[in-house]
Amino acid sequence: MTVKFVTHTLNTNDITVMGNVNDVATVRGSKISRIGAVEGQEQQNPATIHVNFQVTNNPEEMLVLMMGLSDAIEIGLQLLAMGIEAEPSPKIDEVRDRLSQLVSELDRSLQVSH
Repeated sequence: MTVKFVTHTLNTNDITVMGNVNDVATVRGSKISRIGAVEGQEQQNPATIHVNFQVTNNPEEMLVLMMGLSDAIEIGLQLLAMGIEAEPSPKIDEVRDRLSQLVSELDRSLQVSH
């Protein structure tokens, strides 16, 4: 059984996470991973994206956001569009270049992990 796994360090600023009004935590992104589908079991065990967050006031506590690839794409695109909405063209060009670089790095990483 073969599973491709690629992990990158993720360094974010403070992010607020809420379960309800009384359940608020501040976290920072620490790692993002793409875990491939289990070979031969793609339907039951599809590829997923995991984003690990460290709770800032309790470094031993971690939250993990797990989602399918199509959800990662949709959430990523919406966040990207909202994040660059008011940015000038040169900044948007930087984002395009960075996205292209990240996709190329991921492709190389997945090829190496065969």
